[in-house]
Amino acid sequence: MSASLDHPSAPTGGVAIVPLGLTLSLFLSGNFVLCALAGFLPGMENLHFLSALYPALDWTSPALIIAGAAWAFACGWYIALVCGWLYNAFAAPRA
Repeated sequence: MSASLDHPSAPTGGVAIVPLGLTLSLFLSGNFVLCALAGFLPGMENLHFLSALYPALDWTSPALIIAGAAWAFACGWYIALVCGWLYNAFAAPRA
């Protein structure tokens, strides 16, 4: 049996914030860790992307890798909260 648009349990067309936040956070922090670990590959020391952005920092430090991954995780939640709320606000059906 299909759900009609006026049925109370029908989806409203909004985005779920928690799955979006977890997805973005894990994606961004995972990419950050992969990028940071690329600095340990032979021959990549001079081509390391994070070293090009922040030349004064030592990106082989475990503390910086953990802090960067935590910051990327927080940025994923920030993006999810702001963009998810904006999408849900503009996609909400008007009465």
